[in-house]
Amino acid sequence: MLSNALKCVVMHLEIWTEKYRPKTLDEVVDQKHVVSRLKAWVKSGSVPHMLFAGPAGVGKTTIALCLAKELFGSNWKSNFQETNASVTPETPIVIKEDGKTKRTNFGYLGKYFKGGEKYARANNIKILSIDKNQKPAFKKISLISRHKVDKIAEIKYEGGFVRTSLNHSVIVLNNEGELASKKVEEMNKGDHLITFCEAMSSENPEIDFIKYKPQEMTILRGGTFKNPKLKIILDKKRLNQDLSWLFGMYLAEGCAHIMKRGTSGSVIFTVSSKEDQIAKSLQKVMQNEFGLDSTSKLASSGFDRTRMTSIQVRTYNTQMAKFFLDNFYNGSETKNARSKRVPPFMFESDIDCRTAFLKGYMGDACGEWDNFLRYSSKSSENLIDVAWLGRMTGMDTSVFEEKARIVWKLPSYSYIKSEFVPSEPLRELLKGLKLRDGVNYRYLLRHQLYSKKSGRVSKNLADKILKNLSRKIKDERIVNLLRFVESPLSVVRIKSIKVRDYYSYVYDVSVPGSEMFWGGAAPVLLHNSDERGINIVRGRVKEFARMKSMGSDFKIVFLDESDALTPEAQQALRRTMERFSDSCRFILSCNYSSRIIEPIQSRTSVFRFKRLAKESVKEYMKRIAAGEKLSVSDDALDAIFEISEGDLRKATNILQSSSAMGKVTKETVYDAAAQSKPEDIRNMIESAMAGKFFDARKKLYELLITQGLSGEDVIKGIHREVFDLKVPEEKKIKLVEQIGEFEFRLNQGGSPEIQLEALLAQFMKQGK
Repeated sequence: MLSNALKCVVMHLEIWTEKYRPKTLDEVVDQKHVVSRLKAWVKSGSVPHMLFAGPAGVGKTTIALCLAKELFGSNWKSNFQETNASVTPETPIVIKEDGKTKRTNFGYLGKYFKGGEKYARANNIKILSIDKNQKPAFKKISLISRHKVDKIAEIKYEGGFVRTSLNHSVIVLNNEGELASKKVEEMNKGDHLITFCEAMSSENPEIDFIKYKPQEMTILRGGTFKNPKLKIILDKKRLNQDLSWLFGMYLAEGCAHIMKRGTSGSVIFTVSSKEDQIAKSLQKVMQNEFGLDSTSKLASSGFDRTRMTSIQVRTYNTQMAKFFLDNFYNGSETKNARSKRVPPFMFESDIDCRTAFLKGYMGDACGEWDNFLRYSSKSSENLIDVAWLGRMTGMDTSVFEEKARIVWKLPSYSYIKSEFVPSEPLRELLKGLKLRDGVNYRYLLRHQLYSKKSGRVSKNLADKILKNLSRKIKDERIVNLLRFVESPLSVVRIKSIKVRDYYSYVYDVSVPGSEMFWGGAAPVLLHNSDERGINIVRGRVKEFARMKSMGSDFKIVFLDESDALTPEAQQALRRTMERFSDSCRFILSCNYSSRIIEPIQSRTSVFRFKRLAKESVKEYMKRIAAGEKLSVSDDALDAIFEISEGDLRKATNILQSSSAMGKVTKETVYDAAAQSKPEDIRNMIESAMAGKFFDARKKLYELLITQGLSGEDVIKGIHREVFDLKVPEEKKIKLVEQIGEFEFRLNQGGSPEIQLEALLAQFMKQGK
């Protein structure tokens, strides 16, 4: 019974874009002009280099896969390479989005993808990476990528864990003292990953309490009067140490409540009855920072409700309660201990404020500050927040199940994980040097050579040895190793690596100029696949191209989204295509062939892919519906095509999402796709052009708030409808120009409500 139930769940979760992907060229939807040429080459047993150009979701990847299967048969996987390597969506990272720091994960970046896209651009994001001095620094992301895998590696290391695809790479320190990438599938238990511990300072942010301000006026006895309950309005406030301590106390001991009508709220801190000084400090901070009075009283806690074992400090202020509920639960509907998180603004604060925050959070910890602390929490994401916040504050942190740990300089290194370098590069260095300087290096390294600590050297010892050597000999390895020793970087040992079944998306980012980023429950340095950069061409592509093919005279390298390759990578690719033309064929897929350099275009046979016709898309949707025994109305199919705009991958994803609601109708399609209904957009535009601005504004807020659409979705809907308006062509031209202007403003970070209201005002002017 159980196994059958699990089988049903797995079948339901299977992605239809893969389940119904054509297996042969004969099954390909539309694109007959492309298929006929390829089938002729399949008969001859040879193909040239090719360039597939056209919009997303029209079959470029599918046709490449079908071609490989028909050319190579059962050996197609060995003779076909599609460049991908990524980490799982729950992998923790730290980013700056629109200038705001946030500890999140790769799944959060999934919002930048639309439909079944493999690549997305996010010009507003930086990720915590590394600079040329081997210090943590935020670097701009050029591209976000994702693909599906069926297996992942779960790596547990000292202080944390990370999950990646098997062909993803991590960063290691090689014997030359350089940072180098190494595939996860080549790593073993006992190998070393690179971590960091660095006090990263920044200017304290301004905390905005104004947006939580309640209504200042109220209606009483038919008149409008100042709200009698409103005594204090909180303003913007620069973060300081006292506030940071208070926020840490809330994370450990606080809760907030808002009455159902939203007219009153309170914040409560609960501490031990023995901590009366902490209770007084809480009241003092609330009074000094906000001018808020608070009450303090003994209360019962634990199983014996007759014993007064705690002190409750309560402040009645709706604005403060809304602030805590909005900032300490990461948007979760449930506001409890399991959903608590470190507020994002703490990652933007200076060192003193972060330290004060972690001291305030000691209510959830045991141990002593400056010695050893172990935090406990039911929120696993909160513990990861603490581990990252501590590392960015210069503290040695680790995270485990329901626990996070901070360790200072103990007499023993048994718990410290941020003070080691690998001993292998040092051993190799000394082995090649015949020194007669009176220093017994073998004695200095005796513990690392013979004891259980073999494999690592303390940074202090390594620094002593390397500086002594640097005064006597010149060697690039010494320079490299000293740079590492003097940096915030160190190594942690891998405790276990397990391969697990997995069928879902994994993610990656391209970080130009670095090709690295920090990720994991406690930060370790990962190598971005940088599928668009020169190293992927010089490394993986060249390595695959020079390997002998199985059962064929040549192999195929498929480079998806090749128009995103940097110019340097394209030049390297051109040379690789020339060098390995006898043993390898390249298929470059792109949306815009104009972005491919001319030397590559001249070496390829170009195929132009067109958008799929409406009837072809509807026929394919009917095929899936029959296979899944779905009831799909004809207007639903029209809506799917309208939204997908000929993108078959996007259309399939919309159909699968809609099927979860039962019968697939036009309404369920628009709900599942989170798209505006054409009639809603049309009514809004017509109201504006008829001079009914407030009716149009009301419809706009319904789209944004009730239906939950983004500003970009609304403006795209307006663009689709504007051409059907019954107005002179000259006015349509002006309206299109205005739409373009306001879309640009939205992309630059403008408020969706303000910008779209302004656009509706422009429509009203054109309607006169």
